[in-house]
Amino acid sequence: MTKDSLTEAMLVLPSSADAAFAADPLPSWNDGPTKQSIFSFVDKVTKEGSPSFVPVPERIATFDNDGTLWCEQPAPVQAYFALDRVKALVSQHPEWETQEPFASLVKGDLRATLARGDNELLEIVMATHAGMTTAEFGRIVEDWIATAKHPETGRLFTEMVYQPMLELLAYLRANGFKNFIVSGGGIEFLRQWAERVYGVPPEQVIGSSIETRYEMRDGEPVLLRLPRLSFNNDKADKPVAINQHIGRRPIAAFGNSVGDQHMLKYTQGGGGARFGLLVLHDDAAREYAYGPVLGLPTPQLGAFTPALYEQAKTAGWTVVSMKDEWKRVFPFEPGQVIAINILLEPDAKMLQRSEANNARLLKVFPQGFALDATHRPHVTLLQRFVRTADLDRIYAATWEVFARTPVLGLQLEAFSYYYIPSGSIGLAGIVARPSPELRELQQDLIDAVAPFTVATGLSEAFATTPDDPVIDPLLIDYVSSFVSKSAGEHFSPHVTTGIAPRDYLDQMLAEPFESFTFSPAGAAVYQLGQFGTAAKKLHEWGLKR
Repeated sequence: MTKDSLTEAMLVLPSSADAAFAADPLPSWNDGPTKQSIFSFVDKVTKEGSPSFVPVPERIATFDNDGTLWCEQPAPVQAYFALDRVKALVSQHPEWETQEPFASLVKGDLRATLARGDNELLEIVMATHAGMTTAEFGRIVEDWIATAKHPETGRLFTEMVYQPMLELLAYLRANGFKNFIVSGGGIEFLRQWAERVYGVPPEQVIGSSIETRYEMRDGEPVLLRLPRLSFNNDKADKPVAINQHIGRRPIAAFGNSVGDQHMLKYTQGGGGARFGLLVLHDDAAREYAYGPVLGLPTPQLGAFTPALYEQAKTAGWTVVSMKDEWKRVFPFEPGQVIAINILLEPDAKMLQRSEANNARLLKVFPQGFALDATHRPHVTLLQRFVRTADLDRIYAATWEVFARTPVLGLQLEAFSYYYIPSGSIGLAGIVARPSPELRELQQDLIDAVAPFTVATGLSEAFATTPDDPVIDPLLIDYVSSFVSKSAGEHFSPHVTTGIAPRDYLDQMLAEPFESFTFSPAGAAVYQLGQFGTAAKKLHEWGLKR
């Protein structure tokens, strides 16, 4: 195996996972016609030979954000951002204390501001989101979203995302769809966090925008945000923005209010198979209930009207009852998913070599991680997202495999360094040759754990720290697609040893490598952490020869 082929085999590929890797890619959706309609649509547009087959480049899905992907009550998240910006800037604008629409925000009365309508909201946005460069605005948003919390739940706004919709995003992405966010919210506001929260990169985010101007500052080119509206991405203008930014008509569209009906209608207007879905907020116990359809309360923003409901029935759009069709709404509700690593713990010889390499890498890249109690050297056999409630059954099923396999007698040959590139750095380690016995052990473990797996998970499924709580979406996709992309013929057993700049790792790979043989010294299940490390031991077995 060449170094290049090894890297290719281990490289994280976020958009090409096989949908067949999980027993249920939508575990937070109740079984029924709605869930089946999603499966049926995806199956017919992705199945070669189907009359409705759609080539990968044309698999475009568009999602509204507020009320579709995350909670928009009691007010849209960006309104809270504007509120905090007014409070931060009021010392520079003392007139705001008596001048509306700012005076209400200075007093913290967001509801009164929303009641005045879109024009006054726009005035607030122009005053608080402009007069700075795009980079400066981005840093302000990043700092704010990292700590801003929902006023009623006390959760971070980025935790107030809908678990069923996160699963849907992952399911579509795994089947070759390119997901776009098409929101009435600010495009630069959304782009700062959409990738880490939804797995949607900045270039796939469409939103409202203000004018910008190119200029030079201190000899550097910048874009200055101006207090003038460039584009309001709402209602009938959503299809206009889709055409401008994407250049293809979506084949699937997802929304929750009258602001999204034009996007769904535009999507349906194309030929071939089409899918439209609207989220109905009818669950006051777990989220909010608002309409005014079906006699639900009328919200200040995000209305789902009786006329929209009738249009959905006539057009064949799917209407999702949050109360009846979602097993859980938010990721932090009971029934959590956990990311696990079933692994082999290496003997003293491999420990010595991996720790020596880790020390070497830390010298050139101190920001990397040390091999310690939270980053144990190991050989991964299987990474999966599983239901936390099933862990004891997973331990029992896995033990049956280990009990009949002479694990401690396995002989593995370490033959090379490797690294997985990520920008200017790489995740490095020592790779071993996969023996037939090791491949058989891995397949037995895959079969044993399969009944307990789910399609994907969030950062909460991993062992994280308060100062580093967000898991890279690429790692989440890597775990989701482990069986199809990193097992069987793609299996490259290895021990991760650290992080370093790629130019240094290229030099390391060019050095002669003295091959050596090592054996497993134990087996365990760990919860995965940052960088895919074995961060928290959950269970271990006393293996015997």
